[in-house]
Amino acid sequence: MLILVLASSALVAETRPYKIGFVNTARVLKEAPQARRVEERLRAEFEPREAQIKDKRRELLAIEERLKSKDIAIDATARRKLERKIRLKVSQLKFLEQEFREDQNLRRNEGIRELQRVIAKVLEQLGDTGKFDLILTEGVSYVSGEIDITTQIVEMLKQQSETAEESTQ
Repeated sequence: MLILVLASSALVAETRPYKIGFVNTARVLKEAPQARRVEERLRAEFEPREAQIKDKRRELLAIEERLKSKDIAIDATARRKLERKIRLKVSQLKFLEQEFREDQNLRRNEGIRELQRVIAKVLEQLGDTGKFDLILTEGVSYVSGEIDITTQIVEMLKQQSETAEESTQ
């Protein structure tokens, strides 16, 4: 009798269909409120530096225009000074732009890594509560609409975001 029960439970376990889900992480990163907050935070953090770089560009263009202007007579010494000043400002501007891009990329990557941790927790939560056997994210060639759970993940992230906002108010 015991053998019959064990054999039938093994048979049931083998015939149980697997529950598989797929999440489009690019879409989640685009639609999740947490992702928008990361972008807004980055924008607010880097806007002043971006404005500073734009001012430096305008300053450089003004000097170049002065040098190119036919209306103003510039002697050779003054011309060399302006050319030297332009070269110095160009190299300073390139340095500022490179430093800006590196800092911005570093901060964006930090924000994305934090967001990926949040998404991983939500995926784990849905996997447990939804009784999923497998949830796939990247490197999938085809996904039917039946197993695409991206919308569920985005909704869970929205709810989590709203809950977090309510608790901070």
